[in-house]
Amino acid sequence: MTARIVIIGGGQAGGWAAKTLRDEGFSGEICVVAEEAWDFYERPPLSKASLLEPDAALPRLFSEEVQQNLNLRWYRPQRAEAIDREAKTVRLSNGESLAYDQLLIATGGRARLPGAEWAKHPQVYTLRHWQDAQRLKQRLAQSQRLAIIGGGWIGLEIAASARKCGVAVTLFEQQPTLCMRSVSRDVSAHLALMHRQQGVDVRTGCGGLELEDDNGHR
Repeated sequence: MTARIVIIGGGQAGGWAAKTLRDEGFSGEICVVAEEAWDFYERPPLSKASLLEPDAALPRLFSEEVQQNLNLRWYRPQRAEAIDREAKTVRLSNGESLAYDQLLIATGGRARLPGAEWAKHPQVYTLRHWQDAQRLKQRLAQSQRLAIIGGGWIGLEIAASARKCGVAVTLFEQQPTLCMRSVSRDVSAHLALMHRQQGVDVRTGCGGLELEDDNGHR
């Protein structure tokens, strides 16, 4: 019986996992569960070139030839709703049950919103997918001001891109320094200085944030 490996996640990690399996000689079935309709693509350009270039194309991870040679079985656009470890099955969002011999979870991360009302607000955006970048680019073209919650790398990259688009940016970071988990205090201070020199209003050490509409309603 042919072994089957199921990869949950259609991003870079899932793509490189699939390619590495083939490169290392795995000849069994590789199934990929992805919530988007696209082939594997790179995520870092979403906060940079994808926002700035008028005709930015999907930043594919592999060429079409390499992608085809991986010989993958796609389940897309689908989400993995539940995993039964005893039965070794994954329940998909369309109700289908997908059996596996080995399972790899490569879903990546999502933005952590301060509250449930943020997710419902029409002017609150998060950046995870290609379509998120397209929506944000359209919005930046119509906007004069942008507030960014989060002073990590993605937040800083979006801030830099927005400034290049002529948008006024205020960046809020809950921690006392930028990129606190990944760089030293000196590097963080340099990052803050560099972005302020580009016109970003950097505010660190912020407490809890609330949404407030123009009419004062929260």
